[in-house]
Amino acid sequence: MIISYKVKSDRPDPSLAVFEETLSFRDGFRSVKIPPSVGEGDLTALHFADDFHVNFQFYQLDVPLEVIKEHSFEPTDLAYIVFYQLQLPEKAWLRGEEVVYDQEGVNIYTQSIDATLRFPAGTRRSVVCLRISRRRLQEMMGCQDKDYLGKLLQPSNSFFINEQLTTDMRDVLGELQVPPAARSLQQLFYHTRVLQLIYLLMERLNKRAFLPNKNSDPLHIARIFNARAMLVSDLSSPPTIASLARHVLLSESLLKQSFREMFGVSIYQYFQRMRLDRARRLLAENNRTVKEVAYELGFTNTGHFSRLFERTFHVKPKKFQLDRPELPDPTLFLSS
Repeated sequence: MIISYKVKSDRPDPSLAVFEETLSFRDGFRSVKIPPSVGEGDLTALHFADDFHVNFQFYQLDVPLEVIKEHSFEPTDLAYIVFYQLQLPEKAWLRGEEVVYDQEGVNIYTQSIDATLRFPAGTRRSVVCLRISRRRLQEMMGCQDKDYLGKLLQPSNSFFINEQLTTDMRDVLGELQVPPAARSLQQLFYHTRVLQLIYLLMERLNKRAFLPNKNSDPLHIARIFNARAMLVSDLSSPPTIASLARHVLLSESLLKQSFREMFGVSIYQYFQRMRLDRARRLLAENNRTVKEVAYELGFTNTGHFSRLFERTFHVKPKKFQLDRPELPDPTLFLSS
């Protein structure tokens, strides 16, 4: 399979051609600077093997940028994994359907999807994109066919799923932005960090219980992401399942099934996850009382909020606020 990228900017620059080539999983090892006409930062591409390519995107844009991703040939047994941490939400178009990505996460999918992505000016992107064969992933992990991961990576299984970015994953993304100065160490540096990211992701996925049911159609993926965006648009008042389903033109049963398959938890669990994560961040800022935070997030009973917070994070909200610890990783507690 060949994947190609076209990059469009309000400030045309011939050096964008190198940017396009480096994005496109070319063989070898290449690291380029972002053209000064569009921003600053680095883009690195590394070919580990014929079925294992990675690119690393760490840059900030001064102008809007449009990236058009296209593929040719039929899908193979390749899997695509994208770790992303964004300063601003990004919009993508899949077959004309708009999708708004959240600011951080991991997408894992098996069918290369043509897409148009638009990055606003001021965007800071920390992104690692992997293209790796399922056979290689299975060999890395020694998967058994009866394991969740073994079933997931079967050649006949087509899927698109999303996982939360954990604190450990964020740490590795941070390390990748400071490669060693010695070029002789750089490939080993990138290789070991990529293996760390793969391990951390598989560790999370292995906790799941629901296999995706061939939910790789781009329009269906867009609708589930749009349902998620509507769900978390107001954390003080969750929409009903019926209103979500009407919004994305799906039946309630299909929406509930597809949401769980893509995000690993039910719609209600996902909403509670986001609401409690927002609560602990507000409490860490220490400029609101526990009661104010509870009411702001739609809890009419402060006692219920406190019990739910303690059951999730193993600490009472008031004590959490007084101690003001480093924020714990919510994915340690808010799993399926």
